[in-house]
Amino acid sequence: MDAIDRKIISLLIEDGRLSVTELADAVHLSLSAASQRLRRLRESGAIDRFTIRLDSEAVGRPIDALVDLQLTPGAPWSGIDDALRNDPEVVDAVHVTGGFDYQIRVRTRTIADLDQLLQNFKEHLGVRETSTRVVLHTVEGFPREPAV
Repeated sequence: MDAIDRKIISLLIEDGRLSVTELADAVHLSLSAASQRLRRLRESGAIDRFTIRLDSEAVGRPIDALVDLQLTPGAPWSGIDDALRNDPEVVDAVHVTGGFDYQIRVRTRTIADLDQLLQNFKEHLGVRETSTRVVLHTVEGFPREPAV
């Protein structure tokens, strides 16, 4: 990956809707050369997918919370990743080291919905303990992709 590839990625991180023509102009390449580079970046896996970022408040999910989950010792681990992935209120999930097993980020409509979600985790996923922090605001520019 050279400086031009990094520039293409940086431009797409800022605006994933840029056309190949706009990318070519921005990195001073022909349309064909820019198309080839973009294709190679996708084929190599450097660019995994193109997506959008929603405004959670605008779509009716203003409650943003970070939740640590500790599973009950001996509880089955199979299926927890799928259960988290299939829950539309869970917007991020990572398996972590330390006193808790997972940290997830959820977006709910109300505090009551958040409470119900936590109860469901305990009743159906083998979660023994949770630690929940409600997000007051997200620092401008985050979340972001790693530097290239």
